Amino acid sequence: MRLNSLKSLGVFFSLGFLFFAGIMSADARDLEIKPLPAQQSIQISQNNVDPVSGQWRLAIEVTAHTDLSVSTQPNYSMVTSLQQNGIELSGRILNVDQNACSDAEILGTVEGNRVTWTMYYTGSCCQGGMMRFEGVMVSPERIEGTLVPAGSSPPDCTLWSANVVAIQGHYYK
Repeated sequence: MRLNSLKSLGVFFSLGFLFFAGIMSADARDLEIKPLPAQQSIQISQNNVDPVSGQWRLAIEVTAHTDLSVSTQPNYSMVTSLQQNGIELSGRILNVDQNACSDAEILGTVEGNRVTWTMYYTGSCCQGGMMRFEGVMVSPERIEGTLVPAGSSPPDCTLWSANVVAIQGHYYK
């Protein structure tokens, strides 16, 4: 009798593992994340040596949540302040709408027209959570890319995957 119980338990765990592995191996098409724009050569003015420095409004189109019980996928908007020094990028979030976390340190790189960064949440909201952005500068004032959770989500924290369009401007003084 015990052998049948162990067999059933083994089958149950095997099915659970396959389900989990299927979710983890889902690619961008499965999550409705748009592929990055084609790498194209853009001319950036020599007067603007560090073209990513400044304020950027991120229009965030959510495609999936880390918490599968979340039924709505609201879109967000956030304003960041980024500082580029050579290929190194740093920054912070200035403002968010909806209920997105705003206390985060941004660290990344700019190589050619490819822009990547990680947001490290430091405040009481999602402390320890991380989001990874990968994008392409399609013009001197526009970056398009994706934002996805990096690592595991802290308890009581819902992170999301999203398509992002960032527009440079003067949003706050």
